[in-house]
Amino acid sequence: LDSVKLGEEAPAACMPLANWSQPETFLPLTHLYSDHLYRDHPHTPREAKPLQSLWAQWYFGLIVPPMMMALLLEPRALDCSPEHFHIEFHETGRPACYWLDVREDEDARYLSARQRIDRMIQRHLLPVVQGIEQHGDINAKLIWNNTGYLMHWFLGELKPFLDEDTLVSLEHALFFSRELLNGADNPLYRTMIPRDGAMQRRSCCQRYRIPDVQRCGDCTLKCA
Repeated sequence: LDSVKLGEEAPAACMPLANWSQPETFLPLTHLYSDHLYRDHPHTPREAKPLQSLWAQWYFGLIVPPMMMALLLEPRALDCSPEHFHIEFHETGRPACYWLDVREDEDARYLSARQRIDRMIQRHLLPVVQGIEQHGDINAKLIWNNTGYLMHWFLGELKPFLDEDTLVSLEHALFFSRELLNGADNPLYRTMIPRDGAMQRRSCCQRYRIPDVQRCGDCTLKCA
């Protein structure tokens, strides 16, 4: 609850996707984040791709688990449209807190777990990924790889609350189905793959390329 505020009036500085994704806002935010990450390495060339990868991990890492919980554990479905999500940014430029104008998605009340998560992907995740990618320093595939890893991890956290059939159905829909329910390409397809007897992320998030940021514990790159 430190990073998600429900039904409270957002401070004036908070912004929805339509505002923060504009170049005049997004680029200064990522430049500020770059200044923070490279503060002890002023002479190191800065790489925008891993920096925005980490920035996007903050965005999705803070909000995707609460959205998944709301959609999978509550009888009424949360409206995940980005215009209802106002973001407060940390002094370093990264996402820090979400102020949600909580509304029910009445059309989703009687949808299955898979349908609700598919709806979240289409109505929230896709527009946000496009909002980040449009600036040209990171490709959508890297953001989706990171987000697939996050969603697979959180499905594991939800195991005590969901039946096995639902979990299996969601895992198959997210990572083994080529298409979303509307027939569009599934951007999460094979972001997690079976490897060495377990589901593992397909590719590295690139965060290790930033000074003083270590590789993930299960990084796909082989350490020397």
